Amino acid sequence: MKSIKQITTIVFLSLLSSQAYSQISIGGQASYLNLFGDIGLKNFGFGIKGEYAIKDKIVISGGVNYYLASKYSEITFANAIDGQTSPSQIEVDVEQKVSFIQLYFGGKRYFVGDYEADFGLYGLAEAGYLVVPITTSLGNFDKTLYSTFEEDGAKQTLTNFTLNFGFGLEKNLEFGYLFADLKLNLPANQVNGQTVAIEIPTSASINVGVRIPLQSNTKYKKNTKTKSKTNTKAKSKKYKRK
Repeated sequence: MKSIKQITTIVFLSLLSSQAYSQISIGGQASYLNLFGDIGLKNFGFGIKGEYAIKDKIVISGGVNYYLASKYSEITFANAIDGQTSPSQIEVDVEQKVSFIQLYFGGKRYFVGDYEADFGLYGLAEAGYLVVPITTSLGNFDKTLYSTFEEDGAKQTLTNFTLNFGFGLEKNLEFGYLFADLKLNLPANQVNGQTVAIEIPTSASINVGVRIPLQSNTKYKKNTKTKSKTNTKAKSKKYKRK
């Protein structure tokens, strides 16, 4: 979708036009992914992320989540190899083992507070890439009499670009910031003007974790300098009075 290219372009231009203010953070998070549609898979996972604040209220971020495998069952049919076999068709249980890898890059903007405030509320916009490894397992049936199009132990990988939108909040814990966010992951049906097949339906994800600044707090430095100057002036006045 053209929106993926637009989001990437906006993020890149923001980096080029960034001011002297900058703050880098890394973080870890626990995640929950709910896949919409008939299957309705629900996966728990974990991830890491990095952030770069180009302004007090504008932040560039990127990361990766890995979601542990979950399973769902369905039915397929096996046909008789020999026309004399009865019945000519039987049902075979199929179990699909599905995990998810989610990569994303985008930004967030604070509507309440800012990157270094005690409390913040922000919106999210990201371009993502979802990778879904799937392993197929078949139930027991007589393979000398029947065959099926499904292959036991077969592995495949589905992929899809996504557009992710959401909101989140965070709280200062002194050593870092506790955050929680909710995102809707929409499948993109076009990339660079070309139509792509949508193999993975819309999903929603919840992330809860902690981000830890790697650079010292700019505002804190300014406040410390101001206090030091004030204290020095106050001491000078007391000395003169004596």
